[in-house]
Amino acid sequence: MKPLKRKWAQVSLALHYLGWGLFVVVGLIFSDLLERDFNISSFGVGMLGVGLMLLGPVLWRLTARCPHCGKRGGPLSWVYKKSYCSRCGHVLSFDDGPVHEEETPLNQRPRYRLKRGWARLVLALLIAGLACMAIGGLVFTLLMPQPQNEEEFWNAVETSWAVRDAAAYSFLAGTGLLIAAGVLTRRLKCPVCCQGFAVPWQRRGETRWCGRCGAALFFEDDLEYEKT
Repeated sequence: MKPLKRKWAQVSLALHYLGWGLFVVVGLIFSDLLERDFNISSFGVGMLGVGLMLLGPVLWRLTARCPHCGKRGGPLSWVYKKSYCSRCGHVLSFDDGPVHEEETPLNQRPRYRLKRGWARLVLALLIAGLACMAIGGLVFTLLMPQPQNEEEFWNAVETSWAVRDAAAYSFLAGTGLLIAAGVLTRRLKCPVCCQGFAVPWQRRGETRWCGRCGAALFFEDDLEYEKT
């Protein structure tokens, strides 16, 4: 079995946290300084930060595959930590870890039931947050005036500020919804280690394995599914 490479996990984490830094520190806290002294759009810097935040996990999914079932992605860590594939439940081997890692058989691991209602709420917040951020970006890109001379610039000042405010409010609303979804994911966390979690789009009858301790996670309506 070909082990996963730690360097790609580290690069993905670095991109993700760099994006957070650009979005929060540069795009929000120092936005006035950027626009007043350096004539740099804080909205553009914020969108660049969001892009880097998303690029980190995407890069990890493209470079990491479970050697047992082929599932892409998995738990991210800067140094070696024992982790499990969320699809098949087997231990993920890394190039900086032991060659043969001991693991408990799947049928002997604990099983924990979670509430489907929290998963639906988290999924709805995620969709709404991404939609608000996309709308904000489209409004800023499509409706922002592009004056060609000074006279057009002064005629479009009010429109420019209105478009900018609408895009900023939509972007902030989307950010708030995504943060709320992230906070509520604690309701989907593994009761044993509180690190792994069940994804909100997990289907009925599907078991997800905690990426840190290997426990089986399923939703309460799976019991009704098994009876039918």
